[in-house]
Amino acid sequence: MKKAGIVKSSIFVMVLIILGKVLALVRDALIAEQFGATAVTDIYNFALGVVYLLTTISYGITTTFIPVHTECREKNGERNALGFVSNVINVTTAATLLLTLLLIAFSGTIIDIFAPGFGSDTGVYSSSVLILRIMLASLVFINLQSVITGVLQVHKQFFEPSAMAAAANVVYILYLVFLARDYGIIGFGYATVAAFLVQLLINVPKYFKLGYGYRPVFNPKDEHLRTILQLMPPVVISTSLIQLNMFVNRSFATTVYSGAVTVLEFSNKINTLAYEVFAIGIAMIIYPTLSEHAARGKTGEYKAALVKGINTILLIMVPAAFAIAMLRMPLITVIFKRGAFDQASALATANALLFFCPAMIAYGVRDILNKAFYSMKDTRTPMFNSFAGIILNIILNFLLVKKMGVSGLTLATTLSSLVTTLLMLGSINRKLGGMRAASTLETFGKVLLSSTAMALAIYAVDRFCAAAFGAELLGSVLSLLISFAVGTAVYAAGLHLMKIEEFQWLAGALRKKLRKGEKPDEIL
Repeated sequence: MKKAGIVKSSIFVMVLIILGKVLALVRDALIAEQFGATAVTDIYNFALGVVYLLTTISYGITTTFIPVHTECREKNGERNALGFVSNVINVTTAATLLLTLLLIAFSGTIIDIFAPGFGSDTGVYSSSVLILRIMLASLVFINLQSVITGVLQVHKQFFEPSAMAAAANVVYILYLVFLARDYGIIGFGYATVAAFLVQLLINVPKYFKLGYGYRPVFNPKDEHLRTILQLMPPVVISTSLIQLNMFVNRSFATTVYSGAVTVLEFSNKINTLAYEVFAIGIAMIIYPTLSEHAARGKTGEYKAALVKGINTILLIMVPAAFAIAMLRMPLITVIFKRGAFDQASALATANALLFFCPAMIAYGVRDILNKAFYSMKDTRTPMFNSFAGIILNIILNFLLVKKMGVSGLTLATTLSSLVTTLLMLGSINRKLGGMRAASTLETFGKVLLSSTAMALAIYAVDRFCAAAFGAELLGSVLSLLISFAVGTAVYAAGLHLMKIEEFQWLAGALRKKLRKGEKPDEIL
């Protein structure tokens, strides 16, 4: 694929991903309006959390399927590769059906162990068991989706997989707008299964267009399938630890009060928005560079690229954390506060979000460090670090939840993520024999000062808008818009005065692009 084609494809994929995020915000706003922060939404969020935890298995299938299928095509030809795909579909679907039936049979036990707070109300308990059983049916579609999207990615077809989130959110939105009043949260459980089905179906036409079909092949002993099963455990473990951490938090939240799980979920969604849009992309971009330097033994270049990556994350995530903390009430008012989601729910979510904000900085740096370890073929350090983070998070949950409620759970997550990120920084520093920490500390200090100035400006704007236009929808929208403009200007001025290298490179690259379409200098 030519460079121009790659750029166009990347832009289109990014647009689809952003569209999915926007529709997700619309979906969450409608959920808040229809159901509020109540036991009903707690039940749904917990059941969906169980499904998300189990989707890490499908992620493991996709991740390991791609290199194995690629090798199979190259060594054995297309015909044998088609049979291999059908065999993977058949064997994994059979295993998923057995797992689904087993989980449905023991849904009550799952609720008893992992959502003890639901047991205090008979109606809540019975509804939670029913919704969990309904939503577990999604696992079959998720499994099929994992193999078919793997096939598409092998053929460098990314549009359909990138559109899955947007397609699913359209299903959610249609249900919430037209059917939620009549069929409630039980119907929403069925709508969730339908959304996962739609995610599968949008990939099917391209799957057949690529020449794939279906064959009644069932060989669990196939060598290529066995390779997938051998490669899967580390991937599944590493991925599931993140979901497991959230799962643990939801379990604690069920014991706080009715609606606590929803408050936790909504605060987490706002907190991770900037992280998902920016930090994950930066980590993805820097990974090949780190891998190339590691493979060639260029330690100096490797350290420089790693430091630049960390500094870039700090450049974005520190001000994002400050801005979200300052504007948490306007954000929650605009996105969630309507219908059943009242002032009390908004305040509870805002309080939880305040303690969540620093975590996004740790998440961003942690992702860069994970990529750094992976580039050196070290998968054990990130995995053990994740285990340590979960154990620390559980201990802190026990200590803080009784005194601080949901805010204690978010503070526990932030503290555990900060501690584990610092431990990883120490590990990578030892592994590399030093990694120019002075440069990162200097950048962090300058970014912190610029972000503080920005936060003070945003606070002044927010107070003015609240006094002049009120603290409801109009005042909140104006606060967000004006704060974005003023905050960006103040932060950019601070970075310029501080002469931060990454910012100067970005500003120079933009000037060259606008002036003559010149190619910017490399920063990594």
